[in-house]
Amino acid sequence: MKKFHIILFLSLILNFAKAQQWTNYTYANGLVYNSVNAVAIDNNDIKWFGTADGLSKFDGVTWTNYTTANGLSGNVVRSIAVDSQNNKWLGTEDGYGYNCKIAKFNGVNWTIYSPSFLDTNSIWSIAIDAQNNKWFGTSRGVLKYDGTNWTTYTTSAGLLNYGVNAIAIDANGLKWFGTNGGLSMFDGTNWTNYTTANGIPINFIYSIAIDSLGNKWIGTQNYGLFKFDGFNWTFYSTGNGLASNCVHSIAIDNTGIKWFGTGNGVSKFDGTNWTTYRTNNGLINNQVYAVDIDLMGNKWFGTMGGVSEFCDNTINSIENIQLNNNILVYPNPVLNNLTIEVPQKAVIEILNIEGQIIKTINDSEKKTTTIDLKNLSNGIYMINIKTDNEFVTKKFIKE
Repeated sequence: MKKFHIILFLSLILNFAKAQQWTNYTYANGLVYNSVNAVAIDNNDIKWFGTADGLSKFDGVTWTNYTTANGLSGNVVRSIAVDSQNNKWLGTEDGYGYNCKIAKFNGVNWTIYSPSFLDTNSIWSIAIDAQNNKWFGTSRGVLKYDGTNWTTYTTSAGLLNYGVNAIAIDANGLKWFGTNGGLSMFDGTNWTNYTTANGIPINFIYSIAIDSLGNKWIGTQNYGLFKFDGFNWTFYSTGNGLASNCVHSIAIDNTGIKWFGTGNGVSKFDGTNWTTYRTNNGLINNQVYAVDIDLMGNKWFGTMGGVSEFCDNTINSIENIQLNNNILVYPNPVLNNLTIEVPQKAVIEILNIEGQIIKTINDSEKKTTTIDLKNLSNGIYMINIKTDNEFVTKKFIKE
């Protein structure tokens, strides 16, 4: 019994140590280029990175790179968004404002769009609404595509400023545009504009994200961050704990915690406390241009020097160890045989990333079960373990 408790204690420590860690990726690992402008995670939890010299796809094991040599419309990828059909939409160019195009990639085929409005317009941001309309923020206004028609919006229509760096769509379908001259909101008919004259500390807006309460979190070029609840503006800067007053990107996780990619590291804000992560903590480069969050809650940061993945599940991991009644799954990654230790009768399911069950072991009464996975393709999988009093899901990688 004493030996069992020692093993359990060591398991707790190991899981705690792994719960908060950085993994960095560069050209040496398979990334097409180290300067990363955009990050997007698709419906299958595949990661896509738009760089200054091509597009990279990462499935957790294998890197696949795309350039103009194999279908990409331009090697400078400024922005990426994923629609409900899992198509990837990219804003590309051959250089700053040169030969700008929109690319759609369904995983096999490329469709290239070059509406005359684009001309020399860099495509800084992309968002997709509930009706599957695509909204593109460019250096000379907004472009909307409904699948058939293209519609342009510039200052003559009501947009505040030509340069549109960020787009966010709220729960009511309202579109929010961060521009070089302030914040514009569009309800489909009317425009409402916000500038320094009515609350914004600076007009140059880099990034926008909207939380579950409808608050708009808005990052600026050099004047920090502000929150807009529809009536009041709340300002945050390095004086409050923000890593840098230049906020390039924002993402909000499923617990409501905000993550900010800045000009001097990453900031995490839980509503009360600020935490800063820089290269001395494990971040690959302090100039952070993009951030997204995967299905497991891991954060992915695109930087000037490569990609950083951050697992920040310390609290959740400890809770899982306590709740999971010593259910263990190892090794991870797995090459051939996956071992599951369960202290009571259980049903075990292996699922692919699409959620399809590919292997089931019913009513296993063995304390230790070994599953032969050598014929399984490489990639990310899930395992469901169901007992009489709990349901546990874990992710593993097959190599």
